[in-house]
Amino acid sequence: MSTSRVLIVGAGPAGATAALLLAEHGIDTLVVERRAAQSTHPAAHVLSTRTLEVFRELGLEHDVRRLSSRIYELRDGIYATSLTGPELGRITIYDPESTEAQLLQTLSPTRAANLSQHVLGQLLWDQLDACQRVEFHRGSVYQSHRETSDGVELRVTGPDGDGEWVATGRYLIGADGAGSHVRRTCGLQVRGPVLQHVISVHFSADLRPYLWSRRGPVIFTFTPRGLGIIIVHSSPDDFVFQIPYFPPVQRLEDFTADDCRRKIRDALGDRELVVDIHSVQSWAMTAQIANHYRKGRTFLIGDAAHRFPPTGGLGLNTGVHDAHNLAWKLAWEISGRAPIDLLDTYDAERRPIGTANSEHSVKNFDGLMDVFDALGLPRSGMRALRALAESRLMAALPRTATRRILAALMAVALQRIAVATSRGRVGERIRRRVHEVIAGQGSHYRTWGLDLGVHYDSGFLNEDDISEDLVDIEFYTPIVRVGGRLPHAWVQYAGTRVSTLDLPARDTLTVLTTLQHESGWRDAQIAVGHPLAVIGVDLAACGEPLHSLAAGQALLLRPDSHIAAVLTPSSGGYADALGAALDQLGLTVTVKERYEPTR
Repeated sequence: MSTSRVLIVGAGPAGATAALLLAEHGIDTLVVERRAAQSTHPAAHVLSTRTLEVFRELGLEHDVRRLSSRIYELRDGIYATSLTGPELGRITIYDPESTEAQLLQTLSPTRAANLSQHVLGQLLWDQLDACQRVEFHRGSVYQSHRETSDGVELRVTGPDGDGEWVATGRYLIGADGAGSHVRRTCGLQVRGPVLQHVISVHFSADLRPYLWSRRGPVIFTFTPRGLGIIIVHSSPDDFVFQIPYFPPVQRLEDFTADDCRRKIRDALGDRELVVDIHSVQSWAMTAQIANHYRKGRTFLIGDAAHRFPPTGGLGLNTGVHDAHNLAWKLAWEISGRAPIDLLDTYDAERRPIGTANSEHSVKNFDGLMDVFDALGLPRSGMRALRALAESRLMAALPRTATRRILAALMAVALQRIAVATSRGRVGERIRRRVHEVIAGQGSHYRTWGLDLGVHYDSGFLNEDDISEDLVDIEFYTPIVRVGGRLPHAWVQYAGTRVSTLDLPARDTLTVLTTLQHESGWRDAQIAVGHPLAVIGVDLAACGEPLHSLAAGQALLLRPDSHIAAVLTPSSGGYADALGAALDQLGLTVTVKERYEPTR
């Protein structure tokens, strides 16, 4: 039985990232994925700055950047009557020439990207295939698992339920999506509402003439014939058009290629444009969080643990960050370096983040409903249509009749958009009101504070030094705080220019200090008798907030670059400060001697 490896069910972005991170930590994994190949239907596409920092750690940043959209295509989030019609408003996401963009470049060694999930997925699968520490099984279906005295036993079959085989490992990661079978086997529940049912159409068309002045990854359209969202994955081949629908009255098969083509042409404002339909899928927009992220030796990450509305682009990114938090903890536990209860801190740290990101995504969805309200389509009407479609009354009628009733009600409601787009004072007044509402939607797109300002207020850190959460959703101000991410700065280390985020060791904690105090903290590390990496750099040249550490303070860093403690020498010297911090973290500490700090 192999109990030194980790079993992973699901090779989506979260599961694949977990396997690659564990390999970097020297841990073998076995990955089970039910798909034989990547889906070609685009899904998520926003990769946050923090996610790119994780991929940078894996050596994948340049590949991700090479495959991503060009920076000037990410400028705005756009709201228009149609792609060729009057514009209702726009939110600047990233203007490369702005002062804000220049400031953003100082906050991280990398930046956010726009890359379709299926393209990213293939890149990650190629890495899994090439990694000697990963045993990757495509087309293999999870059936069940059970815990043993020293590990987990996983039962797997082929796609048709035949060819059963068993795998063993120390721990199991459930990364098998929103309908997670691993989660169900564990008896864990997800709680939260279904907000909307959505039809997603993957299509190709030459939209370059229309996108010339409307460059952005997301374009909302509002016409008297329907509401839609055009998502620009990769021009001209990969676009997605999304529209709301109302099951069970409406079904996926009702949305034929011809019907979808008509709806897309209406949203584009060009009834003659050649539109190639590749695939049509349906999905439910939900806000659901698992009641626990861990049960015994099993951990949930990604959509298996949480599912958000796409408003804000937080789902995929939060899953990658889950993997980043969990991987080093499992590696430490397997290699015998972990303090007691380290694995419990995964749920304590990541579940509040999942809850906060879900709440923000729902707030963004509500903001979109505010736009509908301003157009004359009250959110209560959307809820009423959904309730009607699911009612006993509609269930008792022939389906042909229910479809006609629903279509008639939707047509009447959508005629209000015709008023909003009309000439004259009434139309102008409505558009002005819509424009004002859209102007307040910045946090839908700009989430640097939420992304880089992630802050754990309990877990593997010195909880005595926890400060109040100061996160601004849109804007990130670098700050040194226990539980937060280490601020980025370019420094010289070992003759090379590196980011401070490149410095933390993977196999132990790291003491980051100034050059003049490095020897003092090295002596302290010897005195406490615990293996640590001690790194001295010229923090005084970094500017704030790291400049303030020049007085002798140091940062105790985790492998995921979060600050476990701020070390401040006291009358007892460096060793007492370091020993107290390690004791707070549950690590065995033996101070071998007392001494005056090296100066």
